[in-house]
Amino acid sequence: MTTDTQIFSAVWSVIRRRALDRGIAATELCDQVIRSHGRLHRVDGKLCAGDTVLDEGNIILPTLARATSLGFSLYLGNRRISSVSVLGAGKPGDIGAYADAELVDIVLRKREVFKGTIQRGGQAVLSMARPLYLGDSPDEAGPIGMLEAFINEQAFFESLAAASRISAEQRSAAQEEAADSMEGVIHFLDDVARRLQLLALNGNIIAAQAGEYGRAFRVVCRELGILADRAKGTVTDVRKLMHTMGLEAADAHALGESPDSTPRNETASSVTSGDSRGRAERPGGARTTTGTGRGGSE
Repeated sequence: MTTDTQIFSAVWSVIRRRALDRGIAATELCDQVIRSHGRLHRVDGKLCAGDTVLDEGNIILPTLARATSLGFSLYLGNRRISSVSVLGAGKPGDIGAYADAELVDIVLRKREVFKGTIQRGGQAVLSMARPLYLGDSPDEAGPIGMLEAFINEQAFFESLAAASRISAEQRSAAQEEAADSMEGVIHFLDDVARRLQLLALNGNIIAAQAGEYGRAFRVVCRELGILADRAKGTVTDVRKLMHTMGLEAADAHALGESPDSTPRNETASSVTSGDSRGRAERPGGARTTTGTGRGGSE
């Protein structure tokens, strides 16, 4: 049996893997943006792209950080020369500090892409880094530094949790609004069914009093009754569907009544009154109706 912890671990694993892949793509984009400013070279111990100095205070990394919601660090050799971050990505690295041993081993020595979790200042950081070469492609001289994208793992998790809560609240509000709207439609259909039932019942009583002359009207009343039953059935089906979808409105719970209760009670009272009138008029009612017809013909 799968536990909640196992489900959470599986979901977090997928989210983390996608975040790492997004970070690698961001470092590739960063490399392309830097090279678009010109050829990489060193001037007085500083790294430049064309006329743009890439050390602390450059305008390229902040723009990329805002666009990707990731922090960025630029290394010359194994020393950090620039670092920027945004809200939710974590604290930027200290300028002049040395790179983590994992980055130096994988990126500078093995000349490979690194993506994984690094402990910095007692906090877990998702780090994605790639080698930075003077030319457009790897050369025998090796990388002159590294490009790193990073995000604080705890901050990333909290941002996801906050987004999930907001999304859940919005969905809940939308469901409540939909439930209220559907409940209004149900009340309307219920009222229509009740009125059709009463209309059909009263029509049948009048048709019975009319004798042969009310036969055609009884057909109409029977169809009205069928339509009322279909409307009641539709109300029941919609309520079951709302219950299945979890869209029951609050007032439906508060009432705690069946949608058929009101029509059934009113119909019963109408039948009782109709039967009493019928018993009272039955001995002479038919002769009176027939006599009125003959009187009219004469």
